[in-house]
Amino acid sequence: MFNRPSTKAFLIFLSGFILSLSGPGYDLWFLAWIGLVPLFIIINTSKTIKGVVIYSFLFGFAYNLSYLHWLFSMHPLNWIGFSDSQSYLISFLAVIVVSLYNSFFFILFATSVFLIKKFSLTPYRSGIFYILINTFLWLLVFNKLLACKCLLGVPWTLIEYSQYKNLYLIQIAEYFGSVSISFLIVFFNIAFADFFIWLFNIEKIGNRYIPRDPGKLTSIVVCFSFISSLIFLSIAFSLYLFWKNQESFSESSKTVCVLQGNLPIKITRGEKLDINLAKKTYRGLIENNEVALFIAPEGALPTNFTHDPITQAWFKNLALKKQSDLIFGSYCKNQEKFTNCAVYSNSTGKNFSYYEKERLVPFGEFVPLSFLLPEALKKLASFSIGEGFGEGEENIPFDASFGKVGTTICFELIFPSIVRKHVIEGAELLTNLSDLSWFSNVRVKQQFLAFAVFRAIENRKPVIIAANNGISAFIEPNGGIKSRSLPDNEGVLIDWVNPNNKITFYTKYGW
Repeated sequence: MFNRPSTKAFLIFLSGFILSLSGPGYDLWFLAWIGLVPLFIIINTSKTIKGVVIYSFLFGFAYNLSYLHWLFSMHPLNWIGFSDSQSYLISFLAVIVVSLYNSFFFILFATSVFLIKKFSLTPYRSGIFYILINTFLWLLVFNKLLACKCLLGVPWTLIEYSQYKNLYLIQIAEYFGSVSISFLIVFFNIAFADFFIWLFNIEKIGNRYIPRDPGKLTSIVVCFSFISSLIFLSIAFSLYLFWKNQESFSESSKTVCVLQGNLPIKITRGEKLDINLAKKTYRGLIENNEVALFIAPEGALPTNFTHDPITQAWFKNLALKKQSDLIFGSYCKNQEKFTNCAVYSNSTGKNFSYYEKERLVPFGEFVPLSFLLPEALKKLASFSIGEGFGEGEENIPFDASFGKVGTTICFELIFPSIVRKHVIEGAELLTNLSDLSWFSNVRVKQQFLAFAVFRAIENRKPVIIAANNGISAFIEPNGGIKSRSLPDNEGVLIDWVNPNNKITFYTKYGW
């Protein structure tokens, strides 16, 4: 029964779905350590590349479809001008197209593994050497190619994010980045798949089962001993690193206030921006708080800030009145295109500094190959003062009164290279301004926390998320979520941070 193509297809699809439950929001993290086994069994027992392509695609599609189902919650899109029927269609297509696209990376990986085995000298005895090759191939395909700007990749569903709550394991990211956790998980899954194949003797040549390779059990034991030792050492080292990077309140600690405006998306990005409502909301949130730094989310000031002297004066006066530093999300225009930017003013209110988002969301902030696509899709990246965004140019940390603050905007938090660049340029504290009110599903907000945890550990910097409708959060350098707000609520989140000038091994040498 299990040899029927339809049964195999169903089981592999089900396996991909089950693996998605390891992701943030579901938090069944242990599934990541066995969830890839069915995929590797299929790859290593298939005799034709056709089977590898079909089954790896089904696995990847199910995994991404379940993991990214929150994309459908962008409906309704009437704030852009779409009808209900158009909104349903676009939201449905967003889930399907992104899942399909990410599935092709599973095909690329699986076919590469299949070809490596097919042309190897010992096709039925992979051993530690081949497992290492396959593991590094996984890192190359998913952690590098999927993040490649020219491929429009969005590496949202990386397997390592499933472990964001396992702080006693993931501290090694300080030295080797989040890819080190992916390495441990993938290697373990491949070794377990090899053991399963050997135990049940399910490898075939044609229609005949081949006898067990007498040396393969020894090879499997070596592989399990190797990966078990690595996991043990990682946990032991992580326990020390977790303890070492714990923080305590001191005289050098600074109090920061995140302003969660919970403004409707139509106010911050829609066809009718409302700067007056935004000012009223944030002035009210700031009024009764005294802190060193106020942070407001992406699009908090929905106006062309660089050409809006009234809003500039309001921003300066607010900084002077509170005698605090301010970082607010807004929109800037210095050249032909608008940029999605963050604006900074110190407590003197004399000068502004800007951070302009450098990695834009495909179709959300710009439309690739727009000349080939219908006009309706271009509306996704448009808003009342401009048609899409351009890439930013001013990307240095803000020189705040208590140290340099590195700022990223929205999904830039997914890319370790962008965050570590800010730290190399002197950032002592990391902030992320986001507006996830595009989506009503809370799962996307929970997944966003996982990214911040890894960026904090990799660079050993406090990370602050300021999200328009939540979840806003303070993340410690050891990855602990110190405080967090409730989603879909207006309010403030106040906590203390200890900015530092540490440069970790990963920050300096990360790939």
